[in-house]
Amino acid sequence: MNKAIRGCRQAATLGLVALLAGCGGGGGGSTPAPTCTANCVSGQVTDSAGGGVSGVYVTATNPATNQVCFTSPTGSNGGYTVSTSACGSGAVVLTAPVGGGTVVNSWAPGQSTTGVNLNPGTTSSVAAYAGTWSANYVSSLSSGGDSGSCSVVVNAAGVIDAAQNSNNCTSKLSGTFTLTGALNAQGYFAGTATTGAAYSGQFVVLSKSASGIWQNSGTNDQGTWTATLH
Repeated sequence: MNKAIRGCRQAATLGLVALLAGCGGGGGGSTPAPTCTANCVSGQVTDSAGGGVSGVYVTATNPATNQVCFTSPTGSNGGYTVSTSACGSGAVVLTAPVGGGTVVNSWAPGQSTTGVNLNPGTTSSVAAYAGTWSANYVSSLSSGGDSGSCSVVVNAAGVIDAAQNSNNCTSKLSGTFTLTGALNAQGYFAGTATTGAAYSGQFVVLSKSASGIWQNSGTNDQGTWTATLH
């Protein structure tokens, strides 16, 4: 009798374990949402009426590699938090599905890590910067500094990706190199080059112009850049 009771208890325990595994992600159920513990960026996903969109996944992507580095679902009011730890040290593109389309924004180091919202307005604002931009950069060093030019393709998501921008720049000192990055809805740009230089600045839709600064800590060189939209 006691052996039978123990057998039933063991069977019940195993059944409970199997059920929990199926619900929690160890088996065939849904995987729990990842928790952001470092380098967190947060905001809200809203629809065209301004209401929070719950239950959709916000995806963080490294624009230089097009690799997804973090995904997280929105809460009941459309709020989200993602980690940029796996995205590298540059800009991050954020996307989410809303109303049968995709809303887009971006975040870059130096910007606020809160209030990075995604809505149909951010999509149209970022898309306004799309096109091919001709850029020139110069060093602020009195001698020995680098200079060159770039042809930069910004896509409708505000991203300067490696696929469309391979070897898109020419340097006086190091030949061709690739510049990638992303813009946010306000036109703030952050990017990195395969030379090791970091670029940042501001794009302006009305004047079809852009300008900013660059710095290469590896060569102790820095300077400014300007660009115009074709």
